[in-house]
Amino acid sequence: MRKILLGTTAVVAVGFASAAITPAEAQTAPTVRIGGSIAAYWGYAQQRGRDITTLPTAITGLPTTAIGQALNLERPTAPFVPPGNTTQGSSAAYMSPHDFVVLPAINFNIDGKLANGLAYGGAILLNMNSMEGRNIVQRRASAPRTTVSIDEAWVYIRHPSFGEVRFGDEDGPMGGLMNSGWITGFGTGGVFGAWEQVATRAAQNRTMTAPAGLGDNSKIVYLSPQFFGFDFGLSFSPNLGEGGSTGCPNDVASGWCDSSWAFRGASAAGITAAGGFLGARRNEYQVALRYRGNFEGVGIAATVGYIGSGAARDILNGGATIKTMRGLSVFQVGAQASYAGFTVGANYSTGAFNWFWGNTRVGDRDAQQFSAGITYTAGPITIGGNMVTGLFEGGSRMSVVNGATGATAPLPFGAAGSAMQRRWGWGIGGNYRLAPGLDLIAEYAYHSIREPFVTPAVGSTTNAAGVVQLGGVPGQRASSSVFLLGTRLAF
Repeated sequence: MRKILLGTTAVVAVGFASAAITPAEAQTAPTVRIGGSIAAYWGYAQQRGRDITTLPTAITGLPTTAIGQALNLERPTAPFVPPGNTTQGSSAAYMSPHDFVVLPAINFNIDGKLANGLAYGGAILLNMNSMEGRNIVQRRASAPRTTVSIDEAWVYIRHPSFGEVRFGDEDGPMGGLMNSGWITGFGTGGVFGAWEQVATRAAQNRTMTAPAGLGDNSKIVYLSPQFFGFDFGLSFSPNLGEGGSTGCPNDVASGWCDSSWAFRGASAAGITAAGGFLGARRNEYQVALRYRGNFEGVGIAATVGYIGSGAARDILNGGATIKTMRGLSVFQVGAQASYAGFTVGANYSTGAFNWFWGNTRVGDRDAQQFSAGITYTAGPITIGGNMVTGLFEGGSRMSVVNGATGATAPLPFGAAGSAMQRRWGWGIGGNYRLAPGLDLIAEYAYHSIREPFVTPAVGSTTNAAGVVQLGGVPGQRASSSVFLLGTRLAF
C-alpha cells in the first residue's frame, strides 16, 4: 500500500509541475488571512472518581490542637512535612464541580494562485489550551496552560484537474477531512465537544474515539477532484511524530524518538499513550472514498474508508525484538442527509483498534463503535443531539508472549481478565446566533465506561527467561455528567 500511495503522489506531482509552467509575470504574491475563535464557558461537572482521596499519612509537625491547626496559631511540634511529599501520599484533593474554561485559537491561512489555475499556500493553527495543567520546574520556571502551541502546520498545492497535495502536520482523509456521519454542528459538539475541558481524566473517561483523535502527525495527503459526485483521499505518515527534529529528548535512542521502530515498553505505550508521542503506531495510512450530491433538495454525503498501520516492536532482554502489538486495521462507513434545516447522520467503525485509536495486543479482539446524531437550524437557532457507543478490548486483557518462539498465549475469552470495555455517551445542546460570528451556547453531555472484570494491575515487563507478560488495569466503572453555558466568538 505504501508503494501505491507514493507512486500516486509522484504522478500527481508531475501533473502539478506541468500545470505550473507559466510566465513569471503571471505569479502573484500570496495573501495572508488571520482568523480564529475565542470561547468562554462555565462548566459544572459531576464525575465519578473526580476527587482524589488517597489521603496523606503520618504527616508530622502540625499544631497540636484543632483550633491551632485551623487558625495556624500554634508553633509546629516538629519540622513540618508537607502533604505533597511523595512519601506521604501526594494525590489528595477535593475538587469543586464548578469551573470557567477559556479556549482561544488563532489561524493563519496563506493562499496564492497562478494564472493557469494552480493554487498554493498553507495554514498554521495555534492553540492556547493544549497543556492540561501548569508545568512547574524547580518552583521557578513554569509554563501555564495557556502556552501557545502549534496544532497544525502544512502547505498545499491544488489544481482543479489534478486535485490537492498537503504536506505537514495535518488531519488525514479519515482523520477529519473526508468523514461523513459525525454530527457535531451544534453547541460545542455534544458528546464530542468541550465537556472534556471540564472533566478530569479519572479512569480515562474523556478520551473520545473521534476522527480528530487520530492526530495531526506529520503526513502527506492527497485529495482528488470530484468526479460525478465522488472523490477520494490518501495519506501516509511514518509515525506519530509532529513538528521538527527527531523527537528524541536527549542524545540516546529511545521510544520518544519519532523514527524508532522498536523500543522497550512499546507494548504498554501502544495502549496507555495511544494518542501521544510515545505510541506504537508506525507507517500509518488512510484511504477514503466519498460521495456528495443533492436530490430534490436533499443533500447527501457518504464515506467509506480504511485506516491501517504497523506497530512498533518491543525489545526483549539481550536486544531481540518481538511483535506484541497489532497495527491499526479499521474499516469505517458513515452517511448523512440534510433537508429543510435538518441534518441526520450515523457512523460505524470496526477492526483492530482500541479506544482513542490505540493499538491492540496480539490475541485481542476487534473493536466496534457506532455514533449517530441530528441537528435542526431555524434562523439564528441551532439545536441538536448525538450519541456514541463502543465496545473495546479495554485495559484488562492479558496474554503472554514467548520471547524465544514468538508464540502468544492469550487468556481464554470469557476468563477473568478478558472483559471488553463498553463506552457510552450522549449530548444535547444549542446555539443562538446573537450577532455575526457570536454565539450563545448551552450544552449537556454524559459519558460512561463499564469494564466488569477486575484483574491484577500487571505492567509490561520482561523476565529473565525472555517472556513478555502483558497486562492491563483493573476493571472499572466511571461516569461524567457536564453542563456548559457560555459564548463563542469566531472571527
